[in-house]
This record gives sequence, C-alpha cells and structure tokens, in this order.
Amino acid sequence: MTSGFAQQKNKDPRYKELSGQYGRSTEGVCLFDDGTFLMYGYATAIFGSYGFEKDNVLFYPDKQELFTIYACRNKGIGDSTRMNFLGFERGGENFVKIGKDSIKRVFNKDANCFDAPFVYKTQNTPGRITLYNILKESSGEQVRNTWSYLINKGDNDFILIYNEPDQDYKNFGAVISGNEKGVTLKLSAFSSEQGIVKQRADKNQKQWQEVLQMKAEYDLSKKNKDVVFANKHYQSFPEPDNSYLYNKVSDQYTSKLASENEEYYRQNQYNDNRYLRKYVRLQPQRMDSSDMAKNEITASSIFFTVCGEGAEKSYHYDGFQKYKEKEEQPAPMPSTAVPVPPLPVKKKNNR
Repeated sequence: MTSGFAQQKNKDPRYKELSGQYGRSTEGVCLFDDGTFLMYGYATAIFGSYGFEKDNVLFYPDKQELFTIYACRNKGIGDSTRMNFLGFERGGENFVKIGKDSIKRVFNKDANCFDAPFVYKTQNTPGRITLYNILKESSGEQVRNTWSYLINKGDNDFILIYNEPDQDYKNFGAVISGNEKGVTLKLSAFSSEQGIVKQRADKNQKQWQEVLQMKAEYDLSKKNKDVVFANKHYQSFPEPDNSYLYNKVSDQYTSKLASENEEYYRQNQYNDNRYLRKYVRLQPQRMDSSDMAKNEITASSIFFTVCGEGAEKSYHYDGFQKYKEKEEQPAPMPSTAVPVPPLPVKKKNNR
C-alpha cells in the first residue's frame, strides 16, 4: 500500500464508516477500520489492505513472496548441509544454484508422482543460494525471476519455499454506493452487477466476532513470519510454549512429555512435535529478472521423480526411522500433544 493510503488511515472517516461485512455468509468482503480487509468464499480467505482514490476503493491483497528461505544451525548433522524444497513442483520451471555448483533444475522435466518431503543433502556448505523461476503467463510471455541469498556462517539446515503466483491475489477496485437497501460495494473481483450489500451489525454479531478472531490470528502470523519452528522432517508447528525445554547445546526445543509419547510417534514420525528447531528467515540480497547463464545450466536435477517406467529411480525420502514389526500398531494418540496447524490451502474463489 502506498504511503498516501497509510496517511489516510489517520484522518479519513470513511475507514470507520464503511467498516463491516459485505455480502453473504458464504461469500463477501469484510472491511476493517484499520485499513485492512478480508475477502472470503469457498476455500478462500484473502487478507490485504485498502485505500481510497476519490470515490473509488482500491484493494491490495497481501501477496506471498515468490521465494522464501529459512535457515538454522543444526549441530545434529555436523558439517553436512540439508535443504528441504517445498512447493517447487508447482508453477513453471524452477532452478537452483547452490554455492559454486552449476545451476540445476529442482525437478527433472516431466516430473510427476511427487511425494514430499524433498530433502537434499550435501557435504558442501554453500556461501550463497540462488533460486530461479521461469513462468509462462496467459499471454504466452515468459517471466523470469532470480533471487539470490547470502548464507550466514554456520547455517547448514534450510527450508526453501516457492509460492506459485496466484490470480486471486491481483489488485482490484470497488465503487461504493447507497440505496434503499443500504450501503453497497461493487467490486471488480465479483461478477455481480448489483454489488454486495453491507450487513446490519445487529444481525451478524456472532459471525463478526469470528471474523475478528480470524483477523487477529492472521495479524499474529504476519508478525511472526520471520521464524518457523519445525521437526527434523520439516513439518512446522506453533512456537514452543512452557511445555518445552530449550537446550542451548543442541539448539533444540524438547517437549517435557517426549519420553511418554515415544510409542505413538514411532508410527507418526512426520507429525512428531517433541523435538523442534527454530528456523530464521533470510533476506534476499538480490531480486531481479536476469536470465541464467546458459553455460552454467546442467542437464541433471536435484530430484528425479516419475511414474511408470523409470519409477524405481525416483526420489524417496529416507528420513523416517524403521522399527521392528511388533511395533507396527500405533499407540493411542496422546491427549497432551500440540495440534498440528493446517497447511496452506490452495485458494480458489468462484468469481
């Protein structure tokens, strides 16, 4: 959002006057008096900011970064390096250059049968990681992105994330009008010619409180977006509370109930929240549209995966520990386990 819109929030009375819920319980927009909004629909929840330009309202959805890298110093893997690649199977062609190595595809051409997590291991400690993306737009034009990160000395455990650009996150506008039904918001993001009407505050108090709770949780997640807590299989969890102990030597958070829940998590290793590490977000040193040097691109890829012929050569994660057959029956789920937060949903809207 522009600085002009930021200044508006301190003096424009329309933020407070228009605050409320527009549309039906299943689809619509909520405007908040702090200059933010929530667009909701089937499997959709898009937050962002809005401002005024004369009589029009301009909306700016919060967009996810194209690439994100989180890093930590994992003493448990010694001098080696591990990288978890998340989301790179979606949206165009993705490449990576690790340290002084050549540029490689993250996945082979025509890759399919994706079975995460995808964890790359190497004995080399990279001083830099560069990520490349080639995306073909609906017009047929190719868009190229290059993001380069300097790696802090000692960091050897990484979570690399690619967020495929989503059409739902394009900026849009709206016109506000009033009639016998009340205040109406006509958005370019909705096909309805009549627009969506503001609901009466006294008729949807319960739902409005639920919306405010959702907004509070989202605001908190934005505030804490520079840190991720994850287990050794890269499943993420909420920040450890006082039911965990921090070990400075191992740089790890351990649940006080770790030994009690051992039997259950032998069969549920991906969701094991007993041992967590703190990963800190790295800031890219360079973001531009420069092309890759053709002589640096190799024919190989970080991961190879196919269905059918050649499937026996496909990548399979080997991080889960094998146990004896007598331990195959899982123990009851411990009631004290921390709930696993839902993974981001691919957001679609019927518009």
